[in-house]
Amino acid sequence: MSKKTNEQIEQFIWDALAPLLSKEQGAGTISGDLYPEDCRPLDSKLEDAVIAVSNGFPGQVQSGRARLNIYVPDIDCGYGRKVKDKGRLEELSRLDTVIVDMLNASDTDYLWGLFATTATIAAADIEQHFVNINLEFDCVTFND
Repeated sequence: MSKKTNEQIEQFIWDALAPLLSKEQGAGTISGDLYPEDCRPLDSKLEDAVIAVSNGFPGQVQSGRARLNIYVPDIDCGYGRKVKDKGRLEELSRLDTVIVDMLNASDTDYLWGLFATTATIAAADIEQHFVNINLEFDCVTFND
């Protein structure tokens, strides 16, 4: 096995999680779709998930971090302003361990875990919040 690039790891995550998150793959856990970083439509009002891989470290044991952000449109609170959809954000936050389990089941060369506590973050400029799932991975690699 050789070391993987961030793009290859991103593709691996997409392949592993598409059955859970992508409408195109049939599950449709979210109302939108699964996207690589910087590919989510700017005007999307759907629940979309975005994958980003960062901080990959090569070596005898390749390690790194990735994140999955699941966007949820804000809802009208009844007083003319929008607020986060706490119920839906909590429901999606509970997917963090399911996601880790799916990644670990997809490839035995990687060991996946949660790097930080899953959090909800405001994206006020688009009237949405997102669930921020921080992942870490270790992959035993061999010299090419």
